[in-house]
Amino acid sequence: MNVIERKENLMSTRFALTALAVLLLLSGCGSTVSRIQSDSMSIDPALGLTVLALYTPGPAWIEDTGEDAAGCVTSAVAKVPKVRLVKNEEFRRSVLPDQTGGASLTRESFRALGKDPEFQRRATAAGIRYIVGAGGTTKQPSPRSGCTGGGCFFVWDRESTAWAEIVDVTGGDSVAIIHAAVSGRPFVFLTYPPMAAPSFTETWACIKLKRSLVEFLTAQGGHRS
Repeated sequence: MNVIERKENLMSTRFALTALAVLLLLSGCGSTVSRIQSDSMSIDPALGLTVLALYTPGPAWIEDTGEDAAGCVTSAVAKVPKVRLVKNEEFRRSVLPDQTGGASLTRESFRALGKDPEFQRRATAAGIRYIVGAGGTTKQPSPRSGCTGGGCFFVWDRESTAWAEIVDVTGGDSVAIIHAAVSGRPFVFLTYPPMAAPSFTETWACIKLKRSLVEFLTAQGGHRS
């Protein structure tokens, strides 16, 4: 086999690997956004709300992204006209019950907090009508792997979720839940030269959650304009 043929074979192998990578990514990408809203309750964002990060416990291959989700939700709320956003630091200092301390809130403890009479009293006194719990996770189990004539590959199934739950502190009821999920397939091919592609599922989950939340709160505020 001469030099030209070797180069052609190498290029063919690389093309085949690239095509396989594209197929793996296309078949693994997807996203969904859902919203659950109470039929009997509406929201007036001008009455004041604050955002709390929620912690989701789990095994090592499930990463908690609650702080990032809270940042996404806060930046989304700040873009909505007529919303009165209470800073998290101010809220924690003046409203949160003493017994919570610095402990992280889970989704369950967040809902229980909304039902606590003393918490409701403090929140109302501080001019806060709604609390928004923001949470998220990224799941990435061990990769699938295999080898071809051109090298070995590793492919991960990656999924990120981000959500926001709005609770009315006057009764502790959940008014709305917005949930975004994005999946992708990052991969690595150990060939020469090596090829790899990340999958920024957390970023896209944040973008989709922000977009849906802005639309929802803007529409709610518009009902009272």
